[in-house]
Amino acid sequence: MNKIVLGISLLLFTVTSLAGNDIWNALFKEKLEEANSGESDAQYDVGTMYQNGRGVAADRNKAAEWYKQAAEQGNQKAISRLKLMKSNASRFSKTLSEAESGNSKSQYEIGNMFMTGIGADIDYGKAISFYEKSAAQGYNKAAYKLGLIYYEGSGVSSNKKTAFKWFSSAAENNYAAAQYYLGKLYAAGQGTKKNNKLALEWLSKAVDGGFDQARGELINVQEKMSMESAASDAKKKAAEKKKAAEIASAEEAAREKAKKAAASKAAKAKSKKVAASKAEKAKAEKAAKAKAKKAAASKVAKKKKSTKKSGVEVVATGAWSRNNKPITYLPSSINTCRTEDSKVICFSDDQTREAGGNIIKFKTKAIIDNFKDKAKTFRVTYRNLVIDATPVTGTDLAADDEEMEGGFKVKTGWGSPHTMDCSFKDNGAVSCLKNNTHALLLVNSMAVASSRK
Repeated sequence: MNKIVLGISLLLFTVTSLAGNDIWNALFKEKLEEANSGESDAQYDVGTMYQNGRGVAADRNKAAEWYKQAAEQGNQKAISRLKLMKSNASRFSKTLSEAESGNSKSQYEIGNMFMTGIGADIDYGKAISFYEKSAAQGYNKAAYKLGLIYYEGSGVSSNKKTAFKWFSSAAENNYAAAQYYLGKLYAAGQGTKKNNKLALEWLSKAVDGGFDQARGELINVQEKMSMESAASDAKKKAAEKKKAAEIASAEEAAREKAKKAAASKAAKAKSKKVAASKAEKAKAEKAAKAKAKKAAASKVAKKKKSTKKSGVEVVATGAWSRNNKPITYLPSSINTCRTEDSKVICFSDDQTREAGGNIIKFKTKAIIDNFKDKAKTFRVTYRNLVIDATPVTGTDLAADDEEMEGGFKVKTGWGSPHTMDCSFKDNGAVSCLKNNTHALLLVNSMAVASSRK
C-alpha cells in the first residue's frame, strides 16, 4: 500500500459532502493503523486529525496523546505542536476568564478559539454564544463574524435572513467587510428584498472603506442595472412605436374611407352626365389591372428583400456556441444581450473557473460591432469582470490562529480586453480570429436546429 503523505493544508480542507467524509474516515483508519505500528509521522497525522475532527470526532486529549508518542520519537512537528497546544491552552484559559467577566474583545476572541479549535475543542454553539455576547456590546468584528457564519453555513444551517441582520449591525458602524456582504445580499435579494440602489450604496461604502474585494461586485451590479435600464427603455420605445403605428393606421383608414366616398360621389355625378364608352371602360380596367399587377410584384419584391437579415440581426437573434457549449461573447443561453443602433451588447450570467488555487467568479461583457454586410464580417471586443475569489483549500488554523480579514490575493474588477475578427461562413457558422492568434469556429444552435426540421 502506497504511503499517503498528509500535510496540514490537506487536513484542513473543507469537506462538506458525504463522499468527502467517507474519504476522511478511510484515511483516518489507514493512518491509525500506521500510527499503531510505531510510525511517528503517522502518529503526528492522527493527532492532527483528532485535533481538527477529520475522520473522527474532535478530541484534544487524544490529539495530545498521539503528538506525545510522536514527540518521544523525536518528531519535530509533534514537538512544536505540543508547545503550541500548551501555549494556546494557557491563552484560552486567560481569555475565557476575561470573556466571562464581560470583556467584549475577549468574548470575540474566545468565539474564534471555539470556532477553530484553538486551545479548546471545536464547539460552534459556544462560539456563536460568545460572538453574540460580544456583538451585543457593539463589537463590530463579532457582528460581522456572526453574519459570515450564517451566510456561509459554518457549523450551522445557512440562513441569509439572520446573516442580513448581523451584517447590517456591523455595516451601519462602518465595518467595510460587512458592508460588502450586505451589498451582495441586497443585489441578490437574499435575506431581504432585492434593491440594486441599496446594493450600490453599501458596496460603494465598502470600497471607500478599503475593502477592495467589493470593487468587482460593485461593477457587476452597475452593469446589471445598465442592462435592465436599456431593456426597459427598449420596451417603452417599442410600445410607443406600436401606439404611433396604430394611430397612423387609423388615420390612413379614415383618409381612405373619405377618398372612396368622394370617388363614389364623383362617379355617380359623372354617370348622370356622361355615359362612359365600352372602349374607354375596357381601357381603364386594363390599366387598373396592370397597375395592380405592378403593385403586387413590387410588394412581393419588397417582402423578399425584407426577409434577408442583416449581419446585426443574424448575430442578435442567434444562440451561439463552441464545441456544443454556449459562449459568453455572442448571444447565447448564458447571457443577456441588447441591440443599440448597429451594435450588440452582451453581459453574461455568473461564470466560474479554478485558477491559482482559487475558485474565480466572473462575468463577461462583449460589444459586437463594425458589421460589414457586403464583406460578411464583424468584430467582437470582450472583457472579463472578476467579481469574487474563494480559496480552494482552507487555512491551517492550528498553525496560524491569527484571523485573516479580507485578505484576498486575486484582484477583482475588469480584466484586459480581447478582440476577435469574425466572418460569416456559407453554412451559417462564424469563423473568428482571437487576438490575431487563435482561430475559433462558432455555431448558431438555432440555425442548426431549424435545418434539421
